Amino acid sequence: MKMNRNLLLLAGLVVLLIVGVVIWRLGPEGEVVKAGSEQWKGAGLSGLQSSASVSSIAGLRDWKELDDPIQDGWASEALHELIKKKLAIISGLVTSGQVDRSLLSEIALQNVEGSVLVPVIAEESWRGGGIAVKRKEISEQLAYANLDGLTLALQSIPNALGGEAESRRCNFKVVSLKVEQKLVRAKVLIECARVDQTGVVEQHADWNTTWKSSESENQLRLSEVLLQRFEQSEGEQRLFADCTESILKANESYRRQLQLGYPYWLQRIQDTRQMTLLGTPGTAVGDVNGDGLEDIYLCQPGGLPNRLYIQQANGSLKDFTEESGTGWVESCRSALLVDLDNDGDQDLVVASYARMVVSRNDGTGRFSIAGIMELGIGAMGVSAADYDHDGDLDLYVCHYSKGDLDLEAGATVIGSGGRFVYHDANNAGRNYLYRNESQSGSWAFRDVTVEVGLDANNRRFSLAAGWEDFDNDGDQDLYVANDFGRNNLYRNDNGKFVDIAPEVQGEDRASGMSVSWGDADRDGVMDLYVANMFSAAGNRIAPQVDFSPGSSEETKGALLRFARGNTLLLQKEGGFQDASEELGVTMGRWAWSSMFADINNDGWDDLLVANGYITTPDTGDL
Repeated sequence: MKMNRNLLLLAGLVVLLIVGVVIWRLGPEGEVVKAGSEQWKGAGLSGLQSSASVSSIAGLRDWKELDDPIQDGWASEALHELIKKKLAIISGLVTSGQVDRSLLSEIALQNVEGSVLVPVIAEESWRGGGIAVKRKEISEQLAYANLDGLTLALQSIPNALGGEAESRRCNFKVVSLKVEQKLVRAKVLIECARVDQTGVVEQHADWNTTWKSSESENQLRLSEVLLQRFEQSEGEQRLFADCTESILKANESYRRQLQLGYPYWLQRIQDTRQMTLLGTPGTAVGDVNGDGLEDIYLCQPGGLPNRLYIQQANGSLKDFTEESGTGWVESCRSALLVDLDNDGDQDLVVASYARMVVSRNDGTGRFSIAGIMELGIGAMGVSAADYDHDGDLDLYVCHYSKGDLDLEAGATVIGSGGRFVYHDANNAGRNYLYRNESQSGSWAFRDVTVEVGLDANNRRFSLAAGWEDFDNDGDQDLYVANDFGRNNLYRNDNGKFVDIAPEVQGEDRASGMSVSWGDADRDGVMDLYVANMFSAAGNRIAPQVDFSPGSSEETKGALLRFARGNTLLLQKEGGFQDASEELGVTMGRWAWSSMFADINNDGWDDLLVANGYITTPDTGDL
């Protein structure tokens, strides 16, 4: 039970796995046996009781009962729930801009000790593109020992953010938790921001907090809070503005399809097996009609037509799907707009649920299907490069599941499909390399995966791949980001590939979602940034003694690595060095995609990370 529940928390895949991994221990007549009550006494919290009623019929329990840490035997997670509620109150006080001492007295002890929470920083750490950053990495010392001091320290946060209450937000995440007799020590990540017409201010901080339990009162109270790290950035204006509605609102397809979302369509589409709740459909950008303006192709879930929008002179987008002939309704995962036949226009490649379609552009944005490659269920990312130097682009397709439709039944694909090892899987569907052998207007693509050596370590639940000549020898090498297996770095040796990731420390054993190449430190060689998943729950649970009983320390370490977040690998002397934590780029939340880009034109590659999860009224997911 502990192993299953913690893997669930660690990977953050509750929506996908809750049915398959939650197990209840039953007595001889089928009644539920409670677990973990004795652990509370060791923490001095014996009076705490589960808020969930225990039903003898497992099928009638809702998620709150199934995920009740008291019933599940995880005293530390029950403590986390208590601390989380108290931090939510503090967040509300900070956001409002009025830190009420009387409300704070219900959370903290009268003799609470602490440091300043917004330090005075005389010099800027960095300035450029209208953004100024101040940073302090040295822990603060105790500055007060009473509730009045804490009140003033918390009040300094909204004072530094400025603006009105409705423009501020503040979030707290508990990332580690230790129980010591009647003390509970918790490390907390703080992210606060103010966004309005006058500009943007962000604060990022680490607090070390101590909470004291009172057996007579049956509660925890904050006894100490020390600032460990602080960063504040200020911008004169937003770097990016959401223009979705302004450029699409004139299209009926925007109002009737794109705006409505999953809850609406799940009630109206007959076959929902291919409508993954994770929002995996991709996009492609390119000039399809030769007018010098970039257009956009949107992949859609199964049952809804893909959309091609043509950019107009005023920057708006016009739906050109029907005219283009590309409104396919299969569940599509990714797309490319690239010139496959060297005629100067952008052709279209679409990886759908079970096949890849290549379509010829006539130069006006109208397409005709030139080839279909059957892939088996589970195709994901697709990328193009001329790996063999013959002058045309070849296609590499990432593959996820094993292709068994019976195992894929249900609303999701990712995370389902049989048994696998989280940190070292090798039993997914295989990836494909298709060599472009088109001649004289006749298109042909041949599967050369085995022939060129890309069948090695090729079944690891791949999501994305990136081509780059990382060793500067004149040919394109390939990095593959894998969700449940070690990542691959295939070196291209005259058209043949060898996976050298282990020997150059490039495997990055985490939940690989995307990969981007860039010269982060401007030393003339390419570095790697890989999007993974950050999990506060995983960071809290994986280091605990009861986590994954019976597993080796190596396995536990690998599972903990899953929770850390994104990875920056700097290329040094033919190998890669993990500089993620040193350079502060691990926090990408639940990251789906990432890219290097110089967004402020200062000559240095910046990092952009797309993250998040589906929006839903149900807050039961992690």
